[in-house]
Amino acid sequence: MLGITALTFTLTKALPGDPALSLVGERARPEVIESIRKELNADENVLIQYVGYVKLLMKGEFGRSYYTNRKVVDDLIIKFPNTFLLAVGAMMIAVPTGILLGFLSALRRGTLLDRSISCLSVVGLSMPVFWAGILIMLMLSLKLRLLPPAGMGDFRFLIMPSLTLSLPALATLTRISRTTLIDLFPMPYVRTARAMGIGEKRVNAIHVFKNALLPIVTVIGLDFGSYLNGAVLTETIFGWDGIGRYAMEGIMKRDYPVIMGCILVGTTLYVLINLVVDITYHYLDPRVRLHSGND
Repeated sequence: MLGITALTFTLTKALPGDPALSLVGERARPEVIESIRKELNADENVLIQYVGYVKLLMKGEFGRSYYTNRKVVDDLIIKFPNTFLLAVGAMMIAVPTGILLGFLSALRRGTLLDRSISCLSVVGLSMPVFWAGILIMLMLSLKLRLLPPAGMGDFRFLIMPSLTLSLPALATLTRISRTTLIDLFPMPYVRTARAMGIGEKRVNAIHVFKNALLPIVTVIGLDFGSYLNGAVLTETIFGWDGIGRYAMEGIMKRDYPVIMGCILVGTTLYVLINLVVDITYHYLDPRVRLHSGND
């Protein structure tokens, strides 16, 4: 985390543009611009600025926005629940649908159903998120008038952005599930279970699907962690007031405390999600516990 802080701070300071000029405009008098730079500590050495920022982080703060003068941590507390709700909505669509389609595709390998699901998963992976969001908005909102086009409100406002955000994860889960299950079907323990007269449904549920969970859980954890970082395009298209849109506004305005705060929160969440996934391995697969015990 300390390394990420140093790298992010250095790259942020290397961005082209001057936040003082962004605040007052290029036509402002030189003394006014210099005064703003001193107020923002932009006239100090980069190393001194970094040390000051680390001290601020040690107090649990991310500084204040250059434009609103609000504490960044207060804004993140307001906006993170919106991003969390969007990420949960997307995963609730992607996880069951992706696993089900992957399972059906593996069971019907080589059939028209398998080829159709594979084609749809390729389309889902290839289609840009902003294009998918626009198409979904045109169809469900402007054409069919089933849902509000953008903004935040009741449950209906969550459906379209969640559906848009879920498409890449859904396609990835479909392909990962299919590939993993196809690799497991011919395994000796699966054939032995069938030879013992165990029903096909029970074989698939206990002996096949349970052993396919590790790569599936990995994909779920990585996608959920990335969604918690803020879905910039989805939140921007649908006017969703989350971390991704907040970070984009900070980048456009050269609002360094906002940029740094969003990146650090996102990085922390990503690390924690990966830790949870690693711990989950320990409980899902006895081989992982055995290997850890031998170590």
